[in-house]
Amino acid sequence: MMRGVLILFLFCGNITWASNWVSCDWASHRASHDWASHDSPKQDTFVLCASLVTRNSVWDVDELGNMIVVEANQIKKYDPKGNLLFTQSIKTIGNISKLDARNPMKILFFSEDQQLVGVFDNSLTFQGENFDLSTFGLNYVQTFSASFQNNKFWVYAQENSKLELLSTNNQQSVKIENLKSLLGFNEVTQLTEEGNLLYLYDKTKGIYKLDNYGNLIDFIPIQTGTYMHIEKNIVYVLCGDKILAYSEKESIPFVLSLPNADILQFKKQGAFFYFLEKNKLSKFSFQK
Repeated sequence: MMRGVLILFLFCGNITWASNWVSCDWASHRASHDWASHDSPKQDTFVLCASLVTRNSVWDVDELGNMIVVEANQIKKYDPKGNLLFTQSIKTIGNISKLDARNPMKILFFSEDQQLVGVFDNSLTFQGENFDLSTFGLNYVQTFSASFQNNKFWVYAQENSKLELLSTNNQQSVKIENLKSLLGFNEVTQLTEEGNLLYLYDKTKGIYKLDNYGNLIDFIPIQTGTYMHIEKNIVYVLCGDKILAYSEKESIPFVLSLPNADILQFKKQGAFFYFLEKNKLSKFSFQK
C-alpha cells in the first residue's frame, strides 16, 4: 500500500493546475469513446490538458470528471479543470487505502489499517457511521469495490480468500469462501464491479470476470500487466508504455501506445485519461 504527500503547483500563492500545458476543449470531449471502432493505434493522439505534482497513489475520478485525492490527513475534491472544491480532514479514520468515487453523490473509502469502509457525499461530508469490517466477521480485508446495488459494497479478505457483498442496512449478502482454490489465482490486487459484473485482478495470472453471485464468466490470461481499469465492460490493462483494451466485440485486444513508460496507474472517464507517474498526475484528452 503506497502512501505519499500531494504537492500542487503554486501560482501567485494559490493552489492551481499548471497553466502552461496544451489546452483542450473541456466540453467537446465529454462524450464516451468507442474503442472497438479504432482501426489503428497510430492514428490516435493524447493531448495534455493539465498536470500536477504528486507522490500520492490514493485517488479516483467520478463520472462527472471531478478528481478526488488523498493528501496527508486530508481528502480533497477538484473540478474537471483542477479547481479545488472541497477539503475534509480524515485524521480520525486512519490511512485511506482506496477510494471509489464513481458515484459522485456517494464516495466510498476503505482503510486497510483500520479495516473499515465509510462514505462521503459529494461535498466530502461524512455520511453516517463507518463500517467496521470485523463486525461482519471479516479479517485481513485487502481491497474493496463499491457496488451499483443500493447500499452495498464488495470486499475481498485474504483469510479464507473470502469474497463478500456486504449491505449497509443488514440485508442478505453474497458470500464466497475459498475463492483462491475455486479459481486458482495467487493474490487479488484489484477488485472492481462494473455493469453488474465483478472483476478480480491477479497480476501473475490475469483477470477473472464473475457475475454478482460469484460465478466465473470469463478469464483473461495476462501476466505482463501492472494495473487494471474497467469502463463500460471494456477491460484496460497497463503494460509498460501501452494499454491493452479487451472488448467482448473483438477477438484480440486493442493496443494503445502511451505518452511515456513511467505511468503507474490510470483512470479513464469518457474521452479523458488520467495518468499517475511517480511525481505527477496528468489529465489527457484522447483524440483519433
